[in-house]
Order: sequence, then C-alpha cells, then structure tokens
Amino acid sequence: MEQAYPLNSTPPIFISSRPLALARSGAFAFGITGLLLLGMTQLIATDYRAPPEELPPKVAPIHLPDLTPTVQESLPPVKPQEIPPALQPVRVESRVTPGEIPTGITPPVVDDTGLDPSIISADPLPIYKPAPRYPRRALSRGIEGYVVVEFTITPSGGVRDANVVGGYKNDGEPTTVFDREALRAVERFKYRPPLSEGRPVEKRGVRNRIVFKMAE
Repeated sequence: MEQAYPLNSTPPIFISSRPLALARSGAFAFGITGLLLLGMTQLIATDYRAPPEELPPKVAPIHLPDLTPTVQESLPPVKPQEIPPALQPVRVESRVTPGEIPTGITPPVVDDTGLDPSIISADPLPIYKPAPRYPRRALSRGIEGYVVVEFTITPSGGVRDANVVGGYKNDGEPTTVFDREALRAVERFKYRPPLSEGRPVEKRGVRNRIVFKMAE
C-alpha cells in the first residue's frame, strides 16, 4: 500500500527498538554470569574440613571361663520285658473242718432249788461257716495248708476275740500266708449259743482248723 505524503515535507524517521532490547538482555545476562562466578569463587575459597572422627567407646575385656565339653552317653534302648504267659485258672476248693463240739443233753435234775426240770444245758452248735478266700500269694505259689484259730462264742451266737494259734503248710512248715483270710472267715461264723440252765452263755477257747487246699 502506498502512502502519500505532502510535497516538500520530510518523511518521518523510524528508529527500531530491537537493538535496545538486545542490549538490555545482554546486560542482564552479563550480571547473572558475574554473580555465578562470584559464588563459585567463594565456594572454592572456603576451607572445608572433615568432621572430627569419633572414637568408639572402650569395651572392657570379657574373660570366659574354661569350658569343658559335655559328652552325653547314649545308652542303648532297654529291651522290653517279655510278657509272661497268662495264668491258667485254678480251681480252688476251700473247706472248713469244723471242730468236734459235743452236744449233750443232761437229764433234768429234780431237787429243791425250784428250777424247772425241762431246763437243759447244751454246747454251741455251728449254723453258718463260710469258706475262706484263697490268698492270691499262696495261690500263685501253689501253697496249701491250714490255720488253727481260737475264739469266743458270744451269747448271741457270734464270734469275738478270734486269734491265730498257728498256721502251717502241708509239709508242716509254719507260715502266715493264710492267717488273714482264716480270721476273716471265722469272724463271720454263726452258732447256736451254748446254754446253761436254759440261758445262752458265752464259751471261750473254741478252736477250729481252717483248711486251704487247691482243687485238683
């Protein structure tokens, strides 16, 4: 596009602003560069020293006692015992040999005492005699024998003060293996009590032999 200017007039002069902007940018860059160089110079001039090295704390020496190694002796496993064969059942026959206690009836005595002539006197009569238990120890050893027991029959027909006079094996050797079971059996004996003039009385010194024999 053409622009008309009046005759005999001087055209305007346009000054470009680009060189001025470049000058400003160069001055700014030069200032930044100078600051960087100054900072680097200060860094180089600084005297850097390594921090002092800290020594580790002192540890007292440890004295260990003389250790003796322990040797454990390994024993071979114990061989299990062989199970014995089961015992065969043994038939036990226990019997009581009653003592010979005579029973007598005295004839009535007629006198002037005023007693009834029908009143009698009689010795005790056994009513119940349970068989004793066979001791397990004697049974396992195959021991047979007997026990003589002495006791008192009470007016009610019971037994008290039972004690063992002697216990023996079949070969005559003394033994106490049967004593306890013999006493237990005797303490359960029952009698018709002895009579004296028609009244029940106690009788002392009664003896029985309790026999222990295994059945064949």
